[in-house]
Amino acid sequence: MPAKVRVLGWESEGLRCPDHEISFLNGDTIYGISLIQMPNGTGKTTTLELLRAALSGEAANGNWDARKVRSLRKKGSQCPRGRFILKLLVNEKRLTIEMTLDFEEGTI
Repeated sequence: MPAKVRVLGWESEGLRCPDHEISFLNGDTIYGISLIQMPNGTGKTTTLELLRAALSGEAANGNWDARKVRSLRKKGSQCPRGRFILKLLVNEKRLTIEMTLDFEEGTI
């Protein structure tokens, strides 16, 4: 039986994209259709890359090298870490995936 996966939202902090939180919830209901529109240079590609990595696990266990991890640091920031949190509903159960990027170590 296939899993039913729905994205509830995500949060980003200290990364190339602006710090933000997106929620697709309206009370206890998930919006049926959502559109996210952002100007050029505000993190659409970065956000999609992080969503893909969180859902696929492609960044886990050292699969992203230090240069790749450091490339996601907010420009001009000296913050040693960044964070991306993905909130899901999988077969009607909540699941949260958190990726913490250590820019000094170059690990995720």
